[in-house]
Amino acid sequence: MLKLSNVSIAYQHKVILDELDLTAHKGEIIGVVAPNGTGKTTLFNVIANFVKPDKGQVVFGGKHTYRNEREELHIHKQLVTFPEQKDLFEELSGIDHLKLYAKLWQGNSKNVPMIVERLQMGHYVKRKVGTYSLGMRQRLCFAMMMAADTPMMLMDEVMNGLDVDNVALLSECLLDMKSDKLIFVASHLLENLDLYADRVLFLKDGTFIHEQRFTSQNERFLKIEMSPEQYTALKKDLTLPKQHVYVANHLLCLPLDGLSMEQQTEWMEIMLPYNEKVMTVGPMGTAEYYEMYYSS
Repeated sequence: MLKLSNVSIAYQHKVILDELDLTAHKGEIIGVVAPNGTGKTTLFNVIANFVKPDKGQVVFGGKHTYRNEREELHIHKQLVTFPEQKDLFEELSGIDHLKLYAKLWQGNSKNVPMIVERLQMGHYVKRKVGTYSLGMRQRLCFAMMMAADTPMMLMDEVMNGLDVDNVALLSECLLDMKSDKLIFVASHLLENLDLYADRVLFLKDGTFIHEQRFTSQNERFLKIEMSPEQYTALKKDLTLPKQHVYVANHLLCLPLDGLSMEQQTEWMEIMLPYNEKVMTVGPMGTAEYYEMYYSS
């Protein structure tokens, strides 16, 4: 378990994290989203103790905190952060990096061949990293996390520089890994987060303003592509539910929960004359909530 209690930090009088609280458990993949430069990386750095908060504390397993060097060492054996590409050793091979991470975090080096096969790295992993492309380096960084095999993982922009096939591959690996781990993922690929995250936290003004959970009980919306002009005309013609959401000047979302099938069908028929492109039914996704909270 990880618990953040009243964590605050400011740089040059600018508040980055503001009395932040969070509880997370093993078996979860938690997405964290926010515009660049608004606290995602700082949050990860506080969890990893790379940055000390001005107040508040981070608690692991209900009892371990960063109160002394011994406690810090104990925690860091349980926690690995996503390596930056600039920190890779150009003259070492990918295999060297994987064995190094397995040794540093007491992972099992016998798993390295399996990791190489799972991530389809066999054709280049024995070459020096200096010869790797951006995508190869990113896959290696992810493989290093797998080699460390720690109970907690912090992954900042894990999908950066990857093509569609590799994004799908790493997403599958995350789902395979999560049963005995707590994994945090910060990513700009918002729709991809919907595929593997158990919940997504939206960070704004130093605090979590929304938590999107992915369960069978997600709130359902009627979603209609609609221009601002159409939306203005619609509001003149109809009284929309108070809970409706108009996202980033292009998407109207009407809540359907609590309505009978007849009422839902009636709303769909009412919307048809205003529909410019597409009308669908489903939960609001991470990308839609992101536009709602950050587009203004």
